[in-house]
Amino acid sequence: MKKSLPYILSTILILSSPVATFAQDIMPPTLPWNGKSKELLVDKSEKWVTPFELSDGFESPTYSETMAWVEKLAANSEYLSIVTIGTSEQGKPIQLVIASKDQSFSADELSTSVKPLIFFQAGIHAGEIDGKDAGMMLLRDISQGSKLALLDDSNLLFIPILNVDGHERRSEYGRVNQRGPKVMGWRTNAQNLNLNRDYTKLETAGIQAVARVINSYDPDLYIDIHVTDGADYQYDITYGYVATGGYSPQISNWLSTYFQPEVDQALKDKGHIPGPLLFAANGNDFTQGNVAFSFSPRFSHTYGDIKHIPSILIENHSLKPFEQRVLGTYVFLEQAIKTVSGHFAELQAAVKSDKNQKPSEITVKFDFRETPADSMEFLGIASRTETSDITGRDFVVWEGKEITQIVPSLLMDRPVENVGVPKAYWIPAEWSSVIQKMADHGIEMEILTEEKKLNLEFSTIVDYKMSNQPYEGLMRIQTVNLDKLERTVTLQPGSARISTDQSLAELVVILMEPESIDSFFQWGYFNSILAQTEYMETYIMEPLIAKMLSEDAELKKRFEEEKATNAEFAKSPRAIYSWFYKQTPYFDQNWKVIPVGRER
Repeated sequence: MKKSLPYILSTILILSSPVATFAQDIMPPTLPWNGKSKELLVDKSEKWVTPFELSDGFESPTYSETMAWVEKLAANSEYLSIVTIGTSEQGKPIQLVIASKDQSFSADELSTSVKPLIFFQAGIHAGEIDGKDAGMMLLRDISQGSKLALLDDSNLLFIPILNVDGHERRSEYGRVNQRGPKVMGWRTNAQNLNLNRDYTKLETAGIQAVARVINSYDPDLYIDIHVTDGADYQYDITYGYVATGGYSPQISNWLSTYFQPEVDQALKDKGHIPGPLLFAANGNDFTQGNVAFSFSPRFSHTYGDIKHIPSILIENHSLKPFEQRVLGTYVFLEQAIKTVSGHFAELQAAVKSDKNQKPSEITVKFDFRETPADSMEFLGIASRTETSDITGRDFVVWEGKEITQIVPSLLMDRPVENVGVPKAYWIPAEWSSVIQKMADHGIEMEILTEEKKLNLEFSTIVDYKMSNQPYEGLMRIQTVNLDKLERTVTLQPGSARISTDQSLAELVVILMEPESIDSFFQWGYFNSILAQTEYMETYIMEPLIAKMLSEDAELKKRFEEEKATNAEFAKSPRAIYSWFYKQTPYFDQNWKVIPVGRER
């Protein structure tokens, strides 16, 4: 297509803008760092030097450069194999690298192996790419260097680039608050969807691929690697897991007892400063405390928790240099392999215990504790507040000086809404897309092959409010007031019965119960039930209402009481007509009835 002169001129102005060059210069000062993990870097003359190392730790390769390097590495090692696990929205393969000393590369072999299987992924947010370059170095050292012993007691799965389309939306303008790499990818995929909000709804090719890997390979540890936004502090490698307020308490205990102490020590030994996930309570600094959010299962590590998979979210500190972050990630991954291998029996026992829970009710909503749970010694960076000459508002200026503070830990793990667990849920055949999503999650179900009549409990919508704008491409339910009813329904072949007597019962409830913020109802998959499609005519309703009142004294009494107690109703002809219409068999009995039946 021929470009206009204004388009060409605007493009030149964008490309020549000084913003990208000075954005790095106006970042907060860096702390000096010379950690022992620099010993992991190989000389540029080495055959298997990575593009990251060739660039002196400033750059990360393109998708094609990455996969060409990884494919060459795999072709030169009997211990590595590459499989395609999906295709991105723009048609690019999503690749999984498998490392096995036994050359067990199939899902059947790996899911039944006596060795633990560690699954780590990079580039779910493609600008946050540290895990890719760290993983390339680690695979190099395992297959071509001195660390093959890491595979003596473990097998590995590695996705170098999950969000491949976002990865290729590369520029120096990717993340203004992140120190490298020089050219970065984009946070969202080609459809502007955030993959780390997609674990329950499974709308993106990337997370559909991850779900298939989890379901077929059955990993024993899942690690999702990110880079932070936000404030400044001394920590360079921060990470978290569902420590409290989750669905896998024994796994959480294993992570806090075995995993975290050993990984933290390994990082410290190599010159890094590990820390928890950090979110300033006031949005600026940490004087009012650090918030430990209760993430819903739309996020990677909480999805892993509800599926009873030990899961870690790494958030490297964006203001630390790219090289430092990559090397810290390498140390983390190497120690994770060692720790899982060394404490695998205890981990298996924890997973088994959590999978065998038989809860009678499940928490679907958490809130903050009424008082801070504890305090933490916080390794912070000094800051001051200045008033902007431009906006008149105060903003934080980070000064690059180390300070130590004692700050409150604000935990969001207090249950505030529970739902009972039914014997099973039923989804009618006409909602086949929802049934398919349940299957994609690996949830067990029975599919009807013939018509069946059942008495089930349903949730009905008393009133609701829609979000005023799309979220992740969907129109969500913002608030809802619910009631329940029992009715006899006839379900058609293709309908699904989903028993809660399975290891994924908690996930089933979270997806099915409308009170859950990650239910398919609140995601908007049942929005069509909100539309009324048959209507009344006043010339019919007037004589019909008169007939109903003359023949039903109880109905007349209820009508008079409603008028007497509800002034707004009494003066609204539309409300009165609607009230009577609902008393008739002509009214749509499926309107605002959420089509998920509970078998009690």
